[in-house]
Amino acid sequence: MSMMRIETKILVLVFIFLLVLGFISLRYIPTFNIDTVLLDITNEGMQPPHSLTTSLAQLTGISLFSLNLYQLERKLSALSVVEDVQMSRQLPSSLKVTVSLVESPVLVSANDQDGQVVSMYLLRKNALVVLDQEDWNLYAPHAVKVEIPQGYASMMQKYGIDSSFVQVMELAGSLDERTTLITRIKYDNNSSNSFGKMVLELSSLNAQIWVREPVSTAQVTSAVALVEEDQKEHLSFLSSDMKRYDLYRGAMVRR
Repeated sequence: MSMMRIETKILVLVFIFLLVLGFISLRYIPTFNIDTVLLDITNEGMQPPHSLTTSLAQLTGISLFSLNLYQLERKLSALSVVEDVQMSRQLPSSLKVTVSLVESPVLVSANDQDGQVVSMYLLRKNALVVLDQEDWNLYAPHAVKVEIPQGYASMMQKYGIDSSFVQVMELAGSLDERTTLITRIKYDNNSSNSFGKMVLELSSLNAQIWVREPVSTAQVTSAVALVEEDQKEHLSFLSSDMKRYDLYRGAMVRR
């Protein structure tokens, strides 16, 4: 019995050895070299980001059996635009990649003193992450852009988003498709009050709404309607001077 057990163990070890040897040998068969990467973006209407397609292009020609899919998934998930990655081998020479992109309701534009865009950020799990320049236009059709000073962006990237900016992001994200007259949103925390200053620009009405404290989406929507009515009544939109309205929780004041 002892001899049979030894023989069985030897046969199992030989089988495992041959199995491993066979798997390693598959790496050197050209038939299994990747010639097609099947990329599926789960986000409706989103295009593949440049950073992702560049990384996947480097896999062409590599054997399917030389890839560590787990490590590769982790590497791609570390990209700022990627939320989740699932990969699988499609024999003989294809790699299927299913990607979920970060759904950021707000695109943060960091501007210098001259108003020029220096960098773009996504909002990911209450943190600002840098967006590659080649992907700046990726989120433009799907997110509201908020402009902030470069120094403020750098501070939040290093120390985290402050509570006031969280409120600004929530409000800006909720305005999508509800207040189409708003063409530009700017925010600056350098203010005498804790909330800072959020400026909603209405180009067609030649007006700005300065949000001076946290307000609701409904209040902003009502404020835009009031500005539109006020501008029509006074024909202010014909003036070259930008009209300013300060919005508070309880009222709106025309300056």
